[in-house]
Amino acid sequence: MRKTLATTGGALSLMLVLAGCSGPGMDSVELSGDPAEGAAPAVTFETPMNVEEAEAKELREGEGAELDEGDTLLLQAALYKGSDASSLGETYSQGAGQVLRLEEGLKESIPEMYDALVEAKEGSIIAYSSPKTSGAAGDESTSVEVYEVVRKIPTEIEGDAEDSPKGLPEVTENDEGVPTVAEPKGDAPKKLVSEYLIEGDGEEVAEGDTVVANYVGVTWSDGKTFDSSYEKGAPAAFALDKVIEGWQKGLVGKKAGSRVILSVPVGQAYGTAKELGKDSTYPAGDLLFVVDVLAAVDTPEAPAASEASASPSASPSASPSEK
Repeated sequence: MRKTLATTGGALSLMLVLAGCSGPGMDSVELSGDPAEGAAPAVTFETPMNVEEAEAKELREGEGAELDEGDTLLLQAALYKGSDASSLGETYSQGAGQVLRLEEGLKESIPEMYDALVEAKEGSIIAYSSPKTSGAAGDESTSVEVYEVVRKIPTEIEGDAEDSPKGLPEVTENDEGVPTVAEPKGDAPKKLVSEYLIEGDGEEVAEGDTVVANYVGVTWSDGKTFDSSYEKGAPAAFALDKVIEGWQKGLVGKKAGSRVILSVPVGQAYGTAKELGKDSTYPAGDLLFVVDVLAAVDTPEAPAASEASASPSASPSASPSEK
């Protein structure tokens, strides 16, 4: 399954810490040339890096829409060792990046990063360092974390929903606007079903795109929810070629801004209980999803194996990710 830098409680929760000794602050951090689109930016700075207080610095001003409190962002990230400026990992080669909301939790836990983001625009590149990483790898240097704002992401789907296709369960909304799926009746369709409940007017999802979505997934056999981005507090971002076949085939061609119902037969989901084994955490059998397609963007191309950076470790994201 895909790995990303994780977000926890609305704030960035970096899973790498760095190494070094005392040194200069963030003033010395600069981009080493303008990064290619979809590629991790290279930076230079005086080493060893050692900040006495958390600092953020805009390395490149964005040219897109302004960011505001409450916005949900798609970010890419790169991490650099404070002792020698070498790379410790990045999300670009992993495809999707990560979703972050400019909310109170981030403002309280990382105010410097929050302030830099709310004053930035789409396309901005921001560097950040904190003394909290000092000494974590055996010396006193602090990390340099670099974040690129790919774009703002809408968080809601607008429009009146159509009834579910014949044979599929009814979909309603609770008071918080979260889709609720009635218990399925009868046998699941033998073939993949992918239909609009609300048709948006955004860009169409292409093969291999990164999709940002809210979703609810239930098992067809009993209608129980096995996964929901709403329960995790933020939309999920995933490269379409890294998810189950039912999502790959069912979402290609669908428009951003749409709510889609997917009935996924077992052969395009995770497999049968026997195939998965008793210790599997994946749901077995036929599945049904309601997916709000919030955005679709190009997925960065992974570098050749010999050029790839070490990947930051973190939790897997969306449930449709492949085993």
